[in-house]
Amino acid sequence: MKNLDFLIIGAQKCATTTLFEHLRAHPDIVMPLEKEVPFFTGGDRSDEAWADFTQSHFGREDGRLWGKATPQYMCELATADRIHERMPDVKLVAILRDPVDRTWSHYQMGRRRETEPRDFDTAVKELLREEQLSASRAQPAPRHEQGFEPESDFYIAWSEYGRILGHYARLFGPEQLLILYTEDLEADPAGTLDRLLVFLGLAPGFRPDTLGKVIHKGGGSNRVPHSVRVRLRQNGMLYRLWQLLPESRRGRLRFLYEQWNVRKQATPPEAIPATARQALEQHYACDLRALFRLPIELPPWAERYRSA
Repeated sequence: MKNLDFLIIGAQKCATTTLFEHLRAHPDIVMPLEKEVPFFTGGDRSDEAWADFTQSHFGREDGRLWGKATPQYMCELATADRIHERMPDVKLVAILRDPVDRTWSHYQMGRRRETEPRDFDTAVKELLREEQLSASRAQPAPRHEQGFEPESDFYIAWSEYGRILGHYARLFGPEQLLILYTEDLEADPAGTLDRLLVFLGLAPGFRPDTLGKVIHKGGGSNRVPHSVRVRLRQNGMLYRLWQLLPESRRGRLRFLYEQWNVRKQATPPEAIPATARQALEQHYACDLRALFRLPIELPPWAERYRSA
């Protein structure tokens, strides 16, 4: 039974969609039509379930690499244990951005989806309470099987790269983990893609049509309000018609719809409130010590947190 050759494990809101689209176009790689098809976040993980999963999303073995991108794999520590149990030799790719920027982007997505009523200062203050942090770290990632579920507990916990990747590093060898940075992908997309290809054992130089493009960038609002989507989902006839489509096709259509539904930012992006930024930088400075101890290339924002 074939295992996957690589996983893009996260982080959410850090350009995992861009990496997914680049690699999905490579002739020597097979990836699911839909980006986020989780297997290790819960549910049945038996051999039979795995065989059904790979058959559904990858088909027959033909010598190409198998991989997938699921940013929820950088959410719950137990996910790393589950991956290691089934695929101890898999290669792992993480792409990170400044954790304060990731937190802010995650919060803005909640506002856009109409699942976040708080202002940012209030949300940060509540989420930094020790009891709330502990609860957020222990919660499994929402599966969004019936539409968007709130992710308002996770803005900070899912930005704790040191805690999360430190756990992966204890399970997998350093040669199995590649950490990239969103800022590098934006500044040097070809060079960053070549690093990834070489890590996967492929020749550098592949240049997909998507190279240099931002595939999924958060915007100011959704074209279709979340409340309208809820009403459409509750329409029994529409739901039954949707269910007639093969699961893989539904996933791809859902993915393309999400790309279209986000309006591009028409005005300059809102600045992160200064009080919240300071509190977050102090919090992440402690967490990132674990990341900076790993044998990795340091991120372009490392110095800001080393001096915090």
